Amino acid sequence: MKLTRISDLHPTDSRLLPAELGDSTISHGGVYVFKPGETAHPEAVHVHSTAEVFIFIQGQGTIPIDGVDYLVRTGDVVIVEAGEDHHTRSSEDDPLVAAWYVMKA
Repeated sequence: MKLTRISDLHPTDSRLLPAELGDSTISHGGVYVFKPGETAHPEAVHVHSTAEVFIFIQGQGTIPIDGVDYLVRTGDVVIVEAGEDHHTRSSEDDPLVAAWYVMKA
């Protein structure tokens, strides 16, 4: 797992995270608006065979990765590495909105 702030990124003209993801391209993604207290992927284990990137564009919450809770807030960027078990939990008082995308293999 890598956690950074949007303000700390050094994008190129065509890549937001070149240092972290190189020339990798996006397979699919979207924007998700969480309900207060909602947990994404409530199943016991949720993993991908490639990296997944979250850009938190509103709110606060927690992203548990391999059993460790990481606090997230507006402006945080999280890269979940391939094989890492992850879920996202929104706060009750300040629900998350997250842009997410999964990288191509």
